Amino acid sequence: MPKPHYLTLILTIAFLPGCSPDSEGRQGISGTVIVDSSPVQTGSLNFTPTEGQATAGGAVISNGKFAIPRDNGLLPGKYRVAISAPASGADRPAPTMPGEAPPLAKDLIPPEWNTASNQIVEVKKGGTNSFPFEISTKSGAKK
Repeated sequence: MPKPHYLTLILTIAFLPGCSPDSEGRQGISGTVIVDSSPVQTGSLNFTPTEGQATAGGAVISNGKFAIPRDNGLLPGKYRVAISAPASGADRPAPTMPGEAPPLAKDLIPPEWNTASNQIVEVKKGGTNSFPFEISTKSGAKK
């Protein structure tokens, strides 16, 4: 059986401030992704730090919504956002013959929100950090 002073030491260490897993300053992120007035059914997005933060992150888009919980969240600062959503149905490439490499799926997201993205968001400490992304493929991108 542990001696009383060992038990006190163990309890003191366990309850020291700053020792909880969420004390790293990470922030939860959430939001929506709408393309041409319709929610993106499936896709993904990535947050790449632009100010040297030690965190980058990503999330799955489902039914137009995404979320990154605080435990896996981002540190405050500015991030470049890149969004990807595969085309569905008639927009998909035709099947290939066996042995051929399949063609890349067409992406619903225009390059200015995807491969050539310059879209920046700022994650703030203690803020709601909810980002609604509204994308138009017809008349240029908007945020």
